[in-house]
Amino acid sequence: MLGNKVTVFGATGYIGREVVNELANTGYEVRVVVRRPERFREFALYPNTKLFTLESFDDTEALKQSMQDSEIVFNLIADRSTGTEMIDLDDMGNVGKRLKSAMESAHVKRVLSLSFIGANNDCDSHEWLGVLADFDNQMHAVSTANETIFRAGMLIGENDQSTAYYVKQLLRFPFLAVANGGSEVQPLWVKDFAKAMVSSIRNEQLFGQKIEVAGTELMTVKELGEKVAAIMEQDDAVVFPMCKLNARFMAALGILAPVQSIHKSQLTLLANDATTETEFSEVFEMTPSSLDWVIAQYAKPKHQREKYNDYRKNAGRDEN
Repeated sequence: MLGNKVTVFGATGYIGREVVNELANTGYEVRVVVRRPERFREFALYPNTKLFTLESFDDTEALKQSMQDSEIVFNLIADRSTGTEMIDLDDMGNVGKRLKSAMESAHVKRVLSLSFIGANNDCDSHEWLGVLADFDNQMHAVSTANETIFRAGMLIGENDQSTAYYVKQLLRFPFLAVANGGSEVQPLWVKDFAKAMVSSIRNEQLFGQKIEVAGTELMTVKELGEKVAAIMEQDDAVVFPMCKLNARFMAALGILAPVQSIHKSQLTLLANDATTETEFSEVFEMTPSSLDWVIAQYAKPKHQREKYNDYRKNAGRDEN
């Protein structure tokens, strides 16, 4: 029997916020662990959600207290969009060991940990996928808990660090440069991923498993960029892959870059194919949302008549 209290690490990123939202709306009491609570007061808007300050993972006692009375822990530290809260790759190994030890001391019973497709012990231990594989092994070895490692593919949605950047660029100019354009991906809506993780808490069939989680539509990153352009009704847009050197340069420039479609996380997360033969609907018993529908929510242009329909709907009038 598991309780209703959950501690979440890495909650301030793009993926983490969706997971916390799903946990809170499902009725769990959520404790979000952060280093700088003053920067994340918006979490107070989530029901049954509180912040816990952990200034350093080296603070063994505070780390243990962050999981006090929580039999369930979500580890989302692998999310590379957590900004100032992000753990450097060089520190991932040490943090993983300290997390494992603290989980065992706190007698945590259930661990759900974020990873990414491609994490493998055969990879260079100093590179992203090698570091991630070692981190996964630490979570997989928590002696007091039933654990599940979720190796995600490409997760998309409004405010992501891929398709949302494509939209931003295409709104400026009909030229879209994409990083790692030849990599194959199976995009999945981040909300579907969060729902899948939360629904797995009490699913005993997933205990002890490392699961690859991705959508159903296979395409290259370049083809994904072309799909975004088509949904935006920019038929004349030119979509082309950018070489790695130029992509790194544009990512380093950030908001000063003349090309706004490149983010540094793309250089890491899309450097390799992120595909799987695992069927999402079979594992989680839910059908992932249509890719076109997801992207249209934040990319499809609103014509004047559609705007008027929105106004009528908000006013409680018949749209016709």
